[in-house]
Amino acid sequence: MMRWELPVSANPLRSREDLAASLDQLMRPLLGRFVRGNSGLHLGNGSALYDEVAALMEGEARLLWGLAPYAAGGVAGGAAFEAIGLVREGLAAGTDPGGPHYWGVGGERNQRYVEMASIALSLIIAPGTFWEPLGEKARSGLAAWLGTINGVELPPTNWEFFRVLVNLALRRLGRDYDPLRMEGSLRAIDALYRDEGWYIDETNYDLYNPFAFHFYGLVYAAVAGAEDPERALRFRERARLFARQYLPWFASDGSSVPFGRSLCYRFAAAAFFSACAFAGEEVVPWGALKGLVLRNLRHWYSRPILDHEGILTIGYGYPNPVMAEQYNSPGSPYWALKAYLVLALPGDHPFWAAAEESLPPLAAVSRNAPPNLLACRSGAGEGEHVVLLNAGQYPCWESTNAAAKYAKFAYSNRFGFCVSRSSYDLGKTGCDSSLLLSEGDGYWRERRQSRDRRSCDEYVLSTWEPWPDVVIRTWVLPLGPWQLRVHEIESARELQCAEGGFSLPDENGFDLPVEPALDSPRPGALLASFPWAYGGIAELSGGRAAELHRPEPNLNVLYPKVLIPILRGRIGKGLSLLSCAVIAGVGSVGDEGAEAWASPPRIALDPASGKIAVRSGARLVELETRLRGRGAS
Repeated sequence: MMRWELPVSANPLRSREDLAASLDQLMRPLLGRFVRGNSGLHLGNGSALYDEVAALMEGEARLLWGLAPYAAGGVAGGAAFEAIGLVREGLAAGTDPGGPHYWGVGGERNQRYVEMASIALSLIIAPGTFWEPLGEKARSGLAAWLGTINGVELPPTNWEFFRVLVNLALRRLGRDYDPLRMEGSLRAIDALYRDEGWYIDETNYDLYNPFAFHFYGLVYAAVAGAEDPERALRFRERARLFARQYLPWFASDGSSVPFGRSLCYRFAAAAFFSACAFAGEEVVPWGALKGLVLRNLRHWYSRPILDHEGILTIGYGYPNPVMAEQYNSPGSPYWALKAYLVLALPGDHPFWAAAEESLPPLAAVSRNAPPNLLACRSGAGEGEHVVLLNAGQYPCWESTNAAAKYAKFAYSNRFGFCVSRSSYDLGKTGCDSSLLLSEGDGYWRERRQSRDRRSCDEYVLSTWEPWPDVVIRTWVLPLGPWQLRVHEIESARELQCAEGGFSLPDENGFDLPVEPALDSPRPGALLASFPWAYGGIAELSGGRAAELHRPEPNLNVLYPKVLIPILRGRIGKGLSLLSCAVIAGVGSVGDEGAEAWASPPRIALDPASGKIAVRSGARLVELETRLRGRGAS
């Protein structure tokens, strides 16, 4: 892949001035894209779940996540300053019910309520730019339009914060607001809080924790702490707890692990740390906090995420609508600008005054207990590999590629993961970090919903049922450079199976293709190595053969073309035990990788007790199975 050479890609992003300049560089190609009396931003003709007026309004409103801090911080001039003037005109035109460009109002779960959050933020932190220059008619229209959020029931999710921010803005501006509705939403948010800094977003845990719940909670704590000190303190305490959970998701180069939906918001992943700085929460030393935000932005602008004009694209590591959500319109990616909240801080703030520092020391394995994830890290510097081992999750509604985004066994900052284009034909499924099963008809099923999810420092565990009469218990263990998987399967049907390791990028820029070097010491083991990465899978329980699988292009979220070491085999009726070990690393395999590959973990089943002993070097882990006194094939 090759990125377009754009000004923002050459921006060093080391200082407040650099960050402000990068916002200018992002805004410049958008200046000619405003439509409908400047009340909308037209960036393409793709569609989303909501109506076109809402989509155009979304693209414009999301610019405020960057423009509002830009204005609040006293930055002036440049394309961002021009964009502010256009957006301000759009606020007046879009909220005038008698005008031709009115945004309209909606029922429950309407996209308009989502975009009210960024508008409310702009009115809270930069009223002198976005409110005071408006005439009284425009102010009244804007306030009335925002107030419509008080007339609907919102879903029990982070959306409750949209109503909180809107009412906070209206109150601060001296306009009619609904204190009962605002308090009701604040209580609903408290009801979604679980433990160790985690909120549950309707039914699952995902990236809406850092860049939604905590982001809004920290904004509230910073601007409303005097009026509501008790709740502001709770938001701050929860953010401090969450920082310990979330920090291990990041590598030293600024990259983080893609997991869950809404990945097209990209550097919104760092917005939590920007919000910590905005609220004065030094969750890590100021220099480390600064480094986290700026390295994440540098990482993203080094990737081909912008088109030839400099417009953010739908995708993750590259433009890729295959992995997009039903609710992604062409303007959706600008939610990423939440990371720019630190622009609201003055130049002498400790965040900006500090010298950039590296990450603090982090454990090799960190447990995220509420979502049952283990964050594992190995390597160092550019070769640092961060992996989330996952017991299994699933949203309460069928978002696009939900199984791929929530239910794989592992997610990697270096190798990403694959989504599926179809459940028919293994090459279309994106079978990395998954066990897929088929009745031999070409259709494959992966883990989707799971139950009995558990985690401890040594493994994650869940039970899942790809068919009502097929029950699988899966353990995933971190063992140094290895990841071990054990599947206890009780099946009433004969099945084919395919289990994948990590995706390996099958590319080398615009050079001629390079074939990987293969090492297959036995039928059930295969290591594929390129000069830039290596990965392998090794069968531990016998019966499956290893091969190198080439899925269709554009399934992986980081790389358009990948190869996956996989195991293929069969599962008979009755009780079965499958186990394998997976390894992957950045760069050539080298002596350390070769040594690890030569010494995979070992497992042994004691039929009398039903326990499985897992050995890796001097380490021993015992797993309690249901195989006691029962034969397992």
